[in-house]
Amino acid sequence: MKAAILLIGTELLNGGMLDTNSIYIAEELNRYGIEIKYKMMVRDVISEIKNAFSFAKKNVDLIITTGGLGPTDDDITKEAIADFLKKKLIIDEKEKKELVAKYKERNLDMKIFKEIEKPEGSISFKNDVGMAPAIYIDGIVAFPGFPNELKNMLPKFLKFYAKENNLKSEIYIKDIITCGIGESILENEVKDIFTEKNIFYEFLVKDYGTLIRLQTKIENKKNVEKIVKKIYNKIADFIIGEDEDRVENLIFNYLTSQKDILTISTAESCTGGMIASKLIDVSGISSSFMEGIVCYSNEAKIKRLNVKKETLEKYGAVSEETAREMLNGLKTDVGIATTGIAGPRGGTKEKPVGLVYVGIKVGTEVEVIRKEFKGERNKIRQRATLFAMYRLLKMLSKRYGI
Repeated sequence: MKAAILLIGTELLNGGMLDTNSIYIAEELNRYGIEIKYKMMVRDVISEIKNAFSFAKKNVDLIITTGGLGPTDDDITKEAIADFLKKKLIIDEKEKKELVAKYKERNLDMKIFKEIEKPEGSISFKNDVGMAPAIYIDGIVAFPGFPNELKNMLPKFLKFYAKENNLKSEIYIKDIITCGIGESILENEVKDIFTEKNIFYEFLVKDYGTLIRLQTKIENKKNVEKIVKKIYNKIADFIIGEDEDRVENLIFNYLTSQKDILTISTAESCTGGMIASKLIDVSGISSSFMEGIVCYSNEAKIKRLNVKKETLEKYGAVSEETAREMLNGLKTDVGIATTGIAGPRGGTKEKPVGLVYVGIKVGTEVEVIRKEFKGERNKIRQRATLFAMYRLLKMLSKRYGI
């Protein structure tokens, strides 16, 4: 089974919008063994969309489009599909009622029904988070361009499509999420484990960690599980979790699963609130998270965290000593502190750009780690954020885990 991804929107070609949808689509198609042969971008021009359809139809079984299902004049994807297939656009009365109900829920006084128009003969997939449903007809499926709406409907469609086309050879994918170890070192550590035929592996760098991805047919799942055990035996200290695990959720589980919920706060200089933001992304964190202090200047470190002026003068803001005193200024059960040089200016030979001190405390246990991260300013901050949370997770696991 072969597919093409067609991303529709002039803004994707003129730099006004960044494509993230195709990454998600590819990962979901992998799970069903559907091979992607082409990825194309086209402007909001019916003739150009139809040309893309003509090319794809000759080469693939399934065309997946995103974008152009909205209510405005430049949302023309369904018109292009209808024109290409020589179908007329219709409105389903049930879907019309559902759209009217959504308008009322959002206090919108609207009578625009373009979002539920569809080529005659189309199958619709309900949009639980937005307005326009996805539609499928004659090997073409169209989704809105909003990522949250795509993520709501693509799994529904693929479940339907796999059943309709008898796709029994489902792909099994297992992700092992790591942190604190470079990609090349990681590969050297585990590559000798991968001797099993028909199980493919790759290393993927994501913003939530470096993945070891194992991919095979579902019938080889037990063999994958054996390999995963070997990976844990080799590099357990660097593993955050698996598959959909995210470090912030795992931290939350530790904080809230104790007899007395553990409180947490953050003191951030170079990361500028990124750690606090990650934690606050977790629903329910208010039971544990007390405050996030962004103490960028020396004056803020002194005033908010009681860092000694003498410490700053003797060792500098970016130092182990300052990180320790920042931690001491946090009065919760658990704390994270970061201080570093994100660049591009400010580095010296002794303290280069990318140098970050990460401080973690859990109860009376404290650790401060010196790390040097590579990359541009924001990458350094992101990597310091992930590393700090990874180290906290490891300390919580050591103290409260199995």
